[in-house]
Amino acid sequence: MVTASAIPGTGHDTWQDLWNRVTSNVGLRVLNWPTNIEDSDLIWLHTTTAFRKNEEWWAEFNASFFHKNSGQHPSDFVAEVASLIGLTEDDNETREMVTKRAELFLRKTIVGRRLNVQIENGKVVQLPASGSSGISAKEMAIPFNVVPTADNLVKISAVLPPHFKGGGLVETDMKMVEPEGWAVISDIDDTIKITDTLSMKELLIHTFAEDPRPTPGFPDFYTRLDGVLNKPAWFYLSASPYNLYPFLLSFIKEHYPFGQPILRDMSWMSVAGLIASVSTGTQEYKTMEMRRLIGKWLPKRKYVCIGDSTQTDPESYAEMYKAFPGAIKAIWIRVVTGVDEAEEKKKNSLDRFEKAFEGVPKEIWKTFHQVSELEGFAERLKL
Repeated sequence: MVTASAIPGTGHDTWQDLWNRVTSNVGLRVLNWPTNIEDSDLIWLHTTTAFRKNEEWWAEFNASFFHKNSGQHPSDFVAEVASLIGLTEDDNETREMVTKRAELFLRKTIVGRRLNVQIENGKVVQLPASGSSGISAKEMAIPFNVVPTADNLVKISAVLPPHFKGGGLVETDMKMVEPEGWAVISDIDDTIKITDTLSMKELLIHTFAEDPRPTPGFPDFYTRLDGVLNKPAWFYLSASPYNLYPFLLSFIKEHYPFGQPILRDMSWMSVAGLIASVSTGTQEYKTMEMRRLIGKWLPKRKYVCIGDSTQTDPESYAEMYKAFPGAIKAIWIRVVTGVDEAEEKKKNSLDRFEKAFEGVPKEIWKTFHQVSELEGFAERLKL
């Protein structure tokens, strides 16, 4: 039998992987041939949140699978990005960073992989085989041997073969969250991170050619909000593709309160795909995810939603305010300027905001340019 370990370093599908990819793509996932972890796989085990359901602790476990060496030769992609951002031939340092980020972005997913996950102070759970996007996801009861207290972080770890030579994020955290209290749903790009999504050139520069930068004032404000709301549950909801998961997780851990990143379950392997992911279908995607958070996972929590004007955060948050009466206590929208004047004229107009928030009380939503304009707003939530 041909296995991935028999052809190391190629990043090619085995015949089982190829069968699983084809059957998944034509809607016949029932015909998949699930395969176990190979020694050279790249695995990302995603951070998650545990919640109570029917007196039990539940969580959605997510893992994604890639051929470890499949992103090692991204020359065409790097050349395209370099051309679009105006990178000079002699700027070797920036080109090296673009190449490194491109390797992350271009990794080839594996369809049909299954993974066992060890719960700290608990049993092992089995995830289903990964789907067409290379992601395995399952919401299930958590088989604890010793149930931890709320607000604890619980380690979850991938169960790996004895001679595993792959890599990735094979251990991560699960946050235990009680039913009641506060929760914050925050966008990432152009809200807490400078991305400039209204400009393709600037988006590519911030994503591939420089270290990520937090939006001025936001780390301190989020730290203060975390304290005022007594350690709320944090969710970082972004339309960015999950190819960027390790990149964004590291950024959040460095600058912001611990929380679960939720990214789009799509593996875009082109510049056009990246642009599409942050500009197409974002309202439908975000409202779908928020319906799970507010409607299923933590329906008794009070929510603060924070976003920006570049995409559809106003419309998405307003839709959820109406869908779940009384759940969302505040919506704060950062007005992004200085990127594309023509686009900003439409995105930042009073007409746009009033239309988006029609039916939402004025005291619920606020637009702001600098985070300092929110001074005192967190404290008022507790009144």
